[in-house]
Amino acid sequence: MRQLSILNLLAFVLILAAAACQTAPPQTELPPPGTFEPQQRDIPTLVPPQWVPAGEQIALANVEQIAYIGRLDALSTPSTVFAYAFSTDGTRFVGLNNEQIIGWDLLTGQLIFNTGRGDALQVFYSADKNDIYTLDNIGTVSVLEATSGRQKTTLNGHDRFNGQTAYFPDEGLLALGGLDGSVKVWDVAARQSLVTIAAHSLQITNIAFNSDGTLLATSSDDGSIKLWDWRTRTNRVTFNSVAYKLAFAPDSSQIAVGEEQQITLWNTADGTRLHTINTGPRLFSDALEYSPDSQYLVNGGSIPTLTVWDTRTGELVNTLPSAGGEANDVTFSPSGDLLVTSALGGLVSLWDVTQMREELLRRAELNVGTRQILYADWSPDGFLLTLIDATGPVQLWGVAAQPTPTPPA
Repeated sequence: MRQLSILNLLAFVLILAAAACQTAPPQTELPPPGTFEPQQRDIPTLVPPQWVPAGEQIALANVEQIAYIGRLDALSTPSTVFAYAFSTDGTRFVGLNNEQIIGWDLLTGQLIFNTGRGDALQVFYSADKNDIYTLDNIGTVSVLEATSGRQKTTLNGHDRFNGQTAYFPDEGLLALGGLDGSVKVWDVAARQSLVTIAAHSLQITNIAFNSDGTLLATSSDDGSIKLWDWRTRTNRVTFNSVAYKLAFAPDSSQIAVGEEQQITLWNTADGTRLHTINTGPRLFSDALEYSPDSQYLVNGGSIPTLTVWDTRTGELVNTLPSAGGEANDVTFSPSGDLLVTSALGGLVSLWDVTQMREELLRRAELNVGTRQILYADWSPDGFLLTLIDATGPVQLWGVAAQPTPTPPA
């Protein structure tokens, strides 16, 4: 066994002590940020650490115990997991790579199934985790058995599908956008198309559900954004904007619209403009993420520094240096007190968001042994931090479960 270290970058840091759990990823000489070059795809992956179950939700109070506790590997030529989904309870994980659809059990780390990917480009878990849904580029939805990968049926999701989707996992609702400006919403578990909305005059460019699945936001090349009570096909409000990205606040009180040079925050109740945040060209392109309490909005793109905004005032709150890049990921933990950032060719960092307004935001780097992390995400239950390596492996980090004491004889 070898201890893990979490390296402190700033004077005000998260005190992340060495975690005496699993073997750390190998220490290799890393290229500087911005010079990422993928490894050869046929290099065999290194031996994974011995699997250790996660014992509790990761939070600021226990973050010093976070450790590299397992790895998920595909039984195929190593290639990037480019799309993935968790089951709603956080116990299952499914991914798509170049060749396969692969399902894993996150309680044991065991492979559940692997099967040919076909044309699948997106993947989702059913609300009851009994099924897996995949979607191809022409709008065909395939329903697979979650324990075997066996195909049950296919659905013609949208005749004019153009790749725009939104999924509400709590109810298994799938919204599909079309070249003709229409949106179809499916209850995939029931194999039923619920509504078709003639939402716009030109093609759909973005779709998003709010946190309880009652509202659907759509944007279009026609220069408008609309909020729908989709079950009744009622257009609640309309904004005039060319949107590159949409994000609902978790409390559904506002929606952030990423535009060419700015982010606009709109009131979802009456359609009033709340704030205009001048970001510069396409700064929002990769990250547009609300904090769980809806108080902060993190955004960024290809420049090195991400920015944090107060959603109530529209003011700049803080910056996240060296957290941006051409491909970056930003995700708040379910506990609400941690933020993880990753950048391809750069670092994976944890941030203490309880002190978001401090001059130096407290940060620590995870010693992941690579600068090839493409996605960083938390499992829905908050027990696991999942790091997807561009060369194929999926690292799992968590707070290891404590052994159950043996009762006295």
